Amino acid sequence: MNPVPTYALLSASVRLATVALGLVACGVPAGGAYVSAPSGSGAAGGATAEAAGTAGAQSDGPRYPPACRQSWALEDVPAGDARVLVVCGNDIRREPIVVGAMSRAIDPGLESAHERVCTCASRMAAPQFVDLVVTAVPDEGRAGVETSEPEGELDPGVASAFASCVGKIATSFPRFVGGACPDGAKTTFVYSFDIDLVR
Repeated sequence: MNPVPTYALLSASVRLATVALGLVACGVPAGGAYVSAPSGSGAAGGATAEAAGTAGAQSDGPRYPPACRQSWALEDVPAGDARVLVVCGNDIRREPIVVGAMSRAIDPGLESAHERVCTCASRMAAPQFVDLVVTAVPDEGRAGVETSEPEGELDPGVASAFASCVGKIATSFPRFVGGACPDGAKTTFVYSFDIDLVR
């Protein structure tokens, strides 16, 4: 068998290097496919997550932070990581997240918050962390969301401007009985959570 000329080996190496550089330029990660957290299509943030993923793929579109490509739905919160305040008149108790009446009341607020926060983040400088409080009253078919400035924020000016953009959010949904309070009393769910926008 005749040996392969040195110039041929060098030529092949150059072609392989060119292909590799082309893949990097097109955004293909060196370690393989990108892995991201699941995003729901019907739960809180589903539509916005899909839009954010599409927009993020276009270089001339709005830039959404990584958290906007994830679901914020209550059912997607890792087990044991959060609690919800259940308010029954003067009685307040802290309970683990339960998918059912609790998520049905809180998720509409989370969905509206997902859309508002991500829209603001695509238009202006955003802090790394955003604190949100969702208050939902299923018997009245309403949920409200408010922001609070995270403790230890490195740039209070950015956090304050971003909170002003998000503002107070109000959303409605079909009424139903919360069922978490005795004697049929009105149930109020309060869910406080922090969002790491760059995670």
